[in-house]
Amino acid sequence: MTRAGEGQLSLFPSDPAPDPLLCWLWLAGTLGAGSQRAGAVLDAFGGAQEAWEARDTDAFAAAAGPAAVQRACLPDNTPEHYRAFARRCAARRIRILPYDDPDYPLAFSRISDMPLVLYCTGDPRWLNEPAAVGMVGTRKPTEYGLRAAEDIGRGLARAGAVIVSGLADGLDSAGHRAAVGEKCPTIAVMGVPIDRTYPAANRELRRAIERRGCVISEYPPESEPVGAVGFLQRNRLIAALSGALVVVEAKEKSGTMSTVGHAERYGKPVFAVPGSIFSPASAGTNALLRDGRAKAVCTAADLFGTLGLQTARPAPAPRETPRPLSENERLVLSCLGAKAQGVEELGVKSGLPTAALLGVLMKLELAGRVSCLPGKRYILRGGSAS
Repeated sequence: MTRAGEGQLSLFPSDPAPDPLLCWLWLAGTLGAGSQRAGAVLDAFGGAQEAWEARDTDAFAAAAGPAAVQRACLPDNTPEHYRAFARRCAARRIRILPYDDPDYPLAFSRISDMPLVLYCTGDPRWLNEPAAVGMVGTRKPTEYGLRAAEDIGRGLARAGAVIVSGLADGLDSAGHRAAVGEKCPTIAVMGVPIDRTYPAANRELRRAIERRGCVISEYPPESEPVGAVGFLQRNRLIAALSGALVVVEAKEKSGTMSTVGHAERYGKPVFAVPGSIFSPASAGTNALLRDGRAKAVCTAADLFGTLGLQTARPAPAPRETPRPLSENERLVLSCLGAKAQGVEELGVKSGLPTAALLGVLMKLELAGRVSCLPGKRYILRGGSAS
């Protein structure tokens, strides 16, 4: 498979070396997201340009595998074919972070299935923050779980930790909202292409994250979602990026437990919030504690030593002047009372379409005016859940 005539002098000048960024895009596309062979290819060749130049050698075949070899040799799969794509990313303010970029997370270089290219919106400089802590859990939390995530998340954010989570419904979003509520950075690791937001109801939350932190994905824009495998793949990145992992609530068999497994594989300390023995949502966390796989966490201070944080921290900068409420925000607030109400009931009262109503509720939640309870029930801050 090695090139014929290798080592012979040529009468013609060699082709100019392709753009390094385009080579990384080519290599990432050739191997595919989450490839178990990424580390082997880098060990063999050191970089993407070297891999491109060796694409038809036996050494590349041994490192990359047969499927990647087939893709590598397709006539329409060359670094140059990615030039227009890179320009479109730049136009949409999507930052491409190849493996050799200074802002690429150093933590990812320590795992064998590292993404060779990341896509980022927001400020990527937070990706190498040492005091990063993963906060994960069920998408259907109890009120106890939501309150625990908010209390621990806010305490960590105030102490200087950067909360890492997956932007999913439930406790992922609660962790992000806790940081946003403290006007602190947070990192969302998505399992869908970077130009999509899942769930769509979290678009406003995503924009808030991008203003002070960042959103990353190993799945490029303009690509199709890969389904459940995308979320399972991103779990390894949450674990790798985090100095410690906090599980707030989780069932014994869940995607959250895959994140725990990755954290254990990477040698990251795992913490779990103790829960009721009668709550299925706490069966997984209680099992982690029972089996000695996690340490109990009840307050943010329980993690300060692990993350190298100080209990005392200078007072945060004064909050920005609250922006005026929009007409729809005033309308929805007027419909909310002292008791929790569902989206359907609020839709009837406000007359707003469901999509518009959810957007308004997210803005009010981020502004600290309403709380979201289990079952997508909303209540004014300080009201009763009954």
